[in-house]
Amino acid sequence: MKDIEKERKQVFLPVLDSRRRKVKSIYLRGKTYYGSVWCVLEDGRTASRRFRLLDANDQPVNDLNAAKEALEILRHKRRENSLPVAGRNMNFEKWSHEYEALETSKLKMAGTQVKESRVLAMWRKYLGTVKLEKINTPLIKKYCEERLRGFTLGGKTYGPCSVRTVKLDLIVLNNALKAAIESGHLTALPRFPRYKASPAPVRELITPADFELLLEKCTALKEDKTPVTKNGVQLRDLFKVLAYCGARINESLALRWNHVDWKGRKLWIGAPADFDASKPSIGKGGFTKNREARAIDFNPQLEAILKEMELRKAPDSEWMFPSPQRGEKDIRAFSLRESMMLVRKAAGLPKFGFHHLRDYFISYGVMAGIDFMTIARWVGHKDGGVLIGKVYGHLADSHRSKMADKMVIGTS
Repeated sequence: MKDIEKERKQVFLPVLDSRRRKVKSIYLRGKTYYGSVWCVLEDGRTASRRFRLLDANDQPVNDLNAAKEALEILRHKRRENSLPVAGRNMNFEKWSHEYEALETSKLKMAGTQVKESRVLAMWRKYLGTVKLEKINTPLIKKYCEERLRGFTLGGKTYGPCSVRTVKLDLIVLNNALKAAIESGHLTALPRFPRYKASPAPVRELITPADFELLLEKCTALKEDKTPVTKNGVQLRDLFKVLAYCGARINESLALRWNHVDWKGRKLWIGAPADFDASKPSIGKGGFTKNREARAIDFNPQLEAILKEMELRKAPDSEWMFPSPQRGEKDIRAFSLRESMMLVRKAAGLPKFGFHHLRDYFISYGVMAGIDFMTIARWVGHKDGGVLIGKVYGHLADSHRSKMADKMVIGTS
């Protein structure tokens, strides 16, 4: 940062060749070479502006011959109308706020916006007023390495993080810089460092016995005769819905009763608030992870729990899982995580999480012989069952063996 401030105070000096003659259109500012080209300003006027000279890898040049080659690259960019907008020395701090205010950013899922905002706040603390064109690979690499080790940033101490977290930070920065290119504040992305995340750990599937134990503990009493959790009945219902339809936790908590098509025997996931499941519909828009609503066909257990829940649903709420603290407002439960953690402790399953029930649904669907494409459609995968085949395919070995026994080749 000090080097950047020092360079800002320095003046542009003409560059001399070996015969002490001025080299046209090339200047030195400190140790940095700049090229001067005519370009169009923001207000439409044409004027001469200086740009830092970079090589083909977007790295600053360090000698006159390289500067001459970089000047030709700069002129080519001018002819291709790919120069940054002259007169706008946008720094990252200012641009990151503008990026969050873009309509395209606001169209992202609410959860995505919150996560991006949190990550951008960290990048702002690290990059500060660094100009967008000065964000380079070494600077990004330094952030990543410090992030992996743990560091103090803006007075706050962050512990060591995983490679996956660093990769998510890089995705957010990449999104912001791509938007800067589209807005004319940057000409090219810097090269991002690559990190290979370690394979996902082997995760044990819960068994039917584990599942029944979790359901039992939802409404169990502790030794002092107080409930394990005061939200036990609602949590038990949520566990069953998750296990019998394979929806994600946030998708399930957002379910309304008008999302149930009793006649067609379907449960709609991610449908809009005013959606009427009983009427014919077209289109795919919704509020799921991939922005597409989807219908899950009733299986006997899903239908049974929904009918049971309907008989005792709250008369003052449209939500399938209304907030226990909603008061006079009709709001949904946004998290039952604390109750889940109390129940899993009581059940002696410390590694259990809501996502295990999605795995439970998929794995038993595979073992029941249901084709991967159908399961993928139910759980909202867009790959036609490829991921399910890779992760859960081995569970279908016994089913495939039975199918192989029925196959006869070469006879009519």
